[in-house]
Amino acid sequence: MGQVSHTAIPGPGAGNSGWEIVLSEGDTVVGRLRFRLCPVCHTGRIQDIWVNDDWQRRGLGREAMHTLLTASPGYRWTTTRQTWQGNAFFAAIAQETQTPLSAQGPLCLHLRGWWSRLAHRLVGHQ
Repeated sequence: MGQVSHTAIPGPGAGNSGWEIVLSEGDTVVGRLRFRLCPVCHTGRIQDIWVNDDWQRRGLGREAMHTLLTASPGYRWTTTRQTWQGNAFFAAIAQETQTPLSAQGPLCLHLRGWWSRLAHRLVGHQ
């Protein structure tokens, strides 16, 4: 198994806020970190991270997270709900980088879906 490269690209169907860091060896995708950014509020949401089973335990997820956090200094991050493995991974990254990565944190209004934004307005929290 050779050199793995990573590339940040806009995510499919996610509008301007959705991005992916794709980990690949040649033409083969071996991992992916999907996230959303709000440059207005300086918040980010990690949607998911995936690394092919054959490539796990090599630091690729860690490398993708470091790439993301280095490229977006000063952002406040949340994650989606995770499995126990995901919780352990994000807890380790949070401790290593001194960056809180909570699944409990609120999303900024810009990163919410249209239904959530509408409900938020209807209850008077503009």
